[in-house]
Amino acid sequence: MDTGNSDPPIRKEQSMASTRPIEGILMPMPVAFKHDGAIDHKTTDAIIDFYLDAGVHGFFPLGTHGQGMVLEIDERKKVAEQIVNRVKGRVPVVMHIGTANTLSSIELAKHAVGLGVDAVGVVPPYYYPHDDWEVYAHYKAIARSVPGTPMFIYDNTETTWVEITPAKANRIIEEIAPNPLVGIKVSFIAYDKLLGYVYQLPKSTGVFPGGIFSLYTGYSVGVRGAIHPPSTPFPETCVKMYEALKAGDLKGAQKEHDLLTRLMQVVGKYLRTHGRGVFCELMKLRGLPVERFPRWETAPFSEKDKADLKEGLEKAGFKL
Repeated sequence: MDTGNSDPPIRKEQSMASTRPIEGILMPMPVAFKHDGAIDHKTTDAIIDFYLDAGVHGFFPLGTHGQGMVLEIDERKKVAEQIVNRVKGRVPVVMHIGTANTLSSIELAKHAVGLGVDAVGVVPPYYYPHDDWEVYAHYKAIARSVPGTPMFIYDNTETTWVEITPAKANRIIEEIAPNPLVGIKVSFIAYDKLLGYVYQLPKSTGVFPGGIFSLYTGYSVGVRGAIHPPSTPFPETCVKMYEALKAGDLKGAQKEHDLLTRLMQVVGKYLRTHGRGVFCELMKLRGLPVERFPRWETAPFSEKDKADLKEGLEKAGFKL
């Protein structure tokens, strides 16, 4: 299948554990689809370039927003190869390899490590109820399959029904050793809970909220970055906010934060009426020829809906 990239996949013997820092805006990039639901590799390449041009600090592909859960194993491998080959090491790639079962997760982890990713992200096993012992065993088995590879926990309680508390995360650190836990993405999190991760996990484990606003409020106490799906159409604004925070420019960070607040109000309105289909229209407005996103059918946008969405973004202060 044409992946839109002529470079061959990186061979396994070329891979090695990354030691560079992982911080800032990690993009949970969407995968583009054709009208029939087939992966659109050419447009996905354009999406990768769009984020690189915006200056994102890394990628967190094939999670929830990256549609990993609705791709077949071979499809996930092809997209993973495409991303690594396109990024060419310019920024870190934390490849999400989690599935509902340990064996498939191991297969994807080995493949990702063979490509030379900086770390692998792992969501807890989902669909079936799992007790703590089973969750720890899941992470330990994956770690043993890719010795020494840096790992990320992907905590998404809303979709997995497994909550990775700070205490559980510390237990996972013990179970996966000597693999380092370099990060945890925590979705749907209140600020007081976020602080629990920052203060109770080792400094070597970066905390990445699934909300861009938690980065603004939490950076000063140690939040490392953000992995925020709703703001993916506006990467440059997220990058500007992070860079301002890093430089101690609170006024500049506040300006970008306020813009993102207004933009998220617009996006949220259409998420409630059109589901994730709003991101297809948003990507089109950003000049990306996405035929379909997500992979499943969503409520269609009328011409009025499209015009209202564009007007809403412009009124929020975003220049298209």
